[in-house]
Amino acid sequence: MKHGMTSRTAVVIALFAIAFAGCGGDDDNDGASDGDGTEMTAVRVYFVDEARFEVGDEPYVRAVTRDVPAADAMQGALDALFAGPAEDETGLAFVASGATGAQLIGVVDAGVVRVELVGGCASGGSTLTVAAEIVPTLKEFAEVTAVKMLDTDGETETPYGPDDSIPFCLEP
Repeated sequence: MKHGMTSRTAVVIALFAIAFAGCGGDDDNDGASDGDGTEMTAVRVYFVDEARFEVGDEPYVRAVTRDVPAADAMQGALDALFAGPAEDETGLAFVASGATGAQLIGVVDAGVVRVELVGGCASGGSTLTVAAEIVPTLKEFAEVTAVKMLDTDGETETPYGPDDSIPFCLEP
């Protein structure tokens, strides 16, 4: 052959490519993985359905599915929420209430999860706030029974007990 490759070399390369084409992970893995091998899991995140909100038809939020890293699915769900709706998800909006993110502090007290808003917190006089999106997003996880949302100072209206709580800054 003129290009420096024998037919035997070409066959070896072809066999090598075929042998490794199916490699890439455990075939028994139910979760998908992203390009770097991180195991992913599908979660539901809730955005404001603008049409429902405009006519006062509760619930004002609608779930969409996102793939997030399985190892930290709750934080991944919060991050996906703050990334906002996809371009093709017309009619959905994200109400941030002045926050730029949310940090999962942990699940404590038999299913009560604590999450702290990052960057700011203000209702702007509205009764529809980021809480309407965060609470159902986190309650999609079986181990979560209540969500305690904290402001940037770590405060919430009802810090103890089994009920949901929002920070004072999200009151209208």
